Amino acid sequence: METKQMEVTYQKVANILVEMIPEEWEKILLYAEVREGFSQVFFYYYPINQEQPVYSLDIVDMFNIDKPRHKELKQELYDCFEELWNEFIVQGQEPWTRLTYILDNLGKMKLNYEYDDISEISLDEKQDKWEAEYLRK
Repeated sequence: METKQMEVTYQKVANILVEMIPEEWEKILLYAEVREGFSQVFFYYYPINQEQPVYSLDIVDMFNIDKPRHKELKQELYDCFEELWNEFIVQGQEPWTRLTYILDNLGKMKLNYEYDDISEISLDEKQDKWEAEYLRK
């Protein structure tokens, strides 16, 4: 069940991502994991006409951007996914443990929610598995 608040949050995420990426892009693939007292968010994007994705943590090293503003946007991204996770609970839905948010440059969005317990898996292992599943080969 999607609520108006969820739709607003999805759009806010899209707006933040557009502001964070300092070049034209084709597709963004974002991983978010939230549970009580923990959250992790990272993304990759594919620049126009390029096969290799750019990792979100590399943006500040690759481009001459306003680093404090970029850090603010990153925190806003975390806040959005924590709000979304809490909204699931408020609506009486099972809270997801991780989700993949995919956005293309035409504004088409796709969400994949997962509900399995991943608290015992290392962060690196989770990221490696996600990258293997979602990033172009």
